[in-house]
Amino acid sequence: MHFWSERLPFLEEFARTHRVLHMGPGREGALGLKVDRIRDVKPDVVMDLNRAPYPFRSDSFDGAYAFSVIEHLDNFFDVLSELHRIIKNGGLVVFLTPHFSNDGSFIDPSHKLHLAARSFDYFIEGTDLFASYGFYSNVRFRLKERLLMIEPPWNHLPGLQRAVNKMTAFYERHACYLIRGRGLYIELEVVK
Repeated sequence: MHFWSERLPFLEEFARTHRVLHMGPGREGALGLKVDRIRDVKPDVVMDLNRAPYPFRSDSFDGAYAFSVIEHLDNFFDVLSELHRIIKNGGLVVFLTPHFSNDGSFIDPSHKLHLAARSFDYFIEGTDLFASYGFYSNVRFRLKERLLMIEPPWNHLPGLQRAVNKMTAFYERHACYLIRGRGLYIELEVVK
């Protein structure tokens, strides 16, 4: 996978056949939560995603999609804990967010979180970050898909995007300051 949009057919089909929470502006036929001050969107539920608990029963959704949302919120751990609570075991959580090395991550003054591809590893058993810092949270996820997309023109060089995704830790420690990341696409499976 080279572009997150390659997953769109799967995500659209999943949303048609499952109960999916669309975080952010509401979408036709889906439950939507409003995060910002967009006036022309009519979501089904309007709430502050920074305030837990969310107004849903535990295990009430099969999945959640948060496209360009998580970076606007205050507390990464609280949000993932609430999603873990309201999504059924084996359910899907999908994030699309700027990579921390993308200048847009810092230029937009409404961005509060600047995330790395490995930021989600704190919740994923078997990762180096979980081994050292898994005590930060008692919620667990399994990684289904992770794509770190790099900025043009670098993303057009054969094999470079694939190499960045195979050597994510090296890239984020050293190379991302020369070859900037564009965005992150993360699919997690809820583990209870």
